[in-house]
Amino acid sequence: MSKRLSEIYGMDIFTEKAEYVGKVGDIILNLEQGEIMQLSLSPLRTLGTDVRRVLQEETIPYEEVIRIGDIIICKKNPRREGKTKEGKAPRTTV
Repeated sequence: MSKRLSEIYGMDIFTEKAEYVGKVGDIILNLEQGEIMQLSLSPLRTLGTDVRRVLQEETIPYEEVIRIGDIIICKKNPRREGKTKEGKAPRTTV
């Protein structure tokens, strides 16, 4: 089954553990290879968007997408990765 890019915008994203992640806000493409690189949870074209933060914290690399059907299923939630239960990034000690 194939989908058009326009059909992916706004789709709900869940982890394989049935945790709701969000909706597809934007799609990042590699035009040279003709493939999807990342799915963003926030639109990148909105003025005032902190693009660097969105790319680091609110994108799902396409290789982590397991399946696209009526919803998108991915391996993990990018908003929870690297955070403790309190929602803060873990401290690193040297």
